[in-house]
Amino acid sequence: MRYFALLAGLFLLLSSGGCQEPPAPALPPLLEVGQRQVSLAQFEHEVSADYPQLETLTKTDQLRIKTRLVQELIDRELLAAQAALLNIDISPDELDAARAEVRGQYSREEFGQFLQEQGKSPENWLAALRQRLLTAKVTAALVNQQPAIESEQLEDYYRNHKEEFRRPLEVRARQMLLRSHEEALKVRQLFRNGADFETLAGQYSQSPDRENGGDLGYFAKGVLPQEFDATLFKLPVDQISDPVESPYGYHLFLVERRRQAGIRPYVLVKDEIYERLRQQQEENIFHEWLETARKSTVINVNWQLLEPTTRQ
Repeated sequence: MRYFALLAGLFLLLSSGGCQEPPAPALPPLLEVGQRQVSLAQFEHEVSADYPQLETLTKTDQLRIKTRLVQELIDRELLAAQAALLNIDISPDELDAARAEVRGQYSREEFGQFLQEQGKSPENWLAALRQRLLTAKVTAALVNQQPAIESEQLEDYYRNHKEEFRRPLEVRARQMLLRSHEEALKVRQLFRNGADFETLAGQYSQSPDRENGGDLGYFAKGVLPQEFDATLFKLPVDQISDPVESPYGYHLFLVERRRQAGIRPYVLVKDEIYERLRQQQEENIFHEWLETARKSTVINVNWQLLEPTTRQ
């Protein structure tokens, strides 16, 4: 009997549903990009996340912002379609690795605070990061379909852009940072008595670069404070400087080499040229692909769904 009672109740429940008003017809998609669709609800979710105060703007500003976002969304959908065509995706591990790299030394809480100050939610930031990774992958796949950059192209670029590789006078130097003038004089005398500068830096210097013997690498005038340049660019090679005062203490410098001004030789800039041309190639190929995709894909936007809702 319980079984028949349940059936009767179910029948009444289904029958009573027939008396209810039919659901409102679903809105047409806001955007169609080829076979891909974006609903108005999806679009509004993104708009509210990026522009929470949008409805306080004038109708003209609202429409301008929405129009730009629609164009960005079209490009994103074109990219997603191309990624699917090439069987390209971003794995959770790739996304986690990229997130950790960008976050760097920030704790999760500190990075969350940073995003909040920038007016971004962690979810939107992560979605934007994923989009950048996907763009890079698709671009790399498109570039790999093109001929490789030949050595002749590198040489031609060097011949035609030599001035880009002109360098000023540079020095390679080391430093030590001491607490007092007296300590600086003491350490300077130890060097003059035959002690190694790198070793002394490791023992006495208060600067973080003491870990690599105070090495500052090569640099030109203007990179360091003016009072440092005044000493470094007059100091003979392999001689230690007099103590130079700064807000941090007293510095001792040692110039190891001088590199005269002039155009850097091709062999030293070959890899740099390759990276320049590779980056230029990636940008050109991606923009050419995007323009072609925009023209060859059927794109429909229901602009009526984007009518602003507030004041003129």
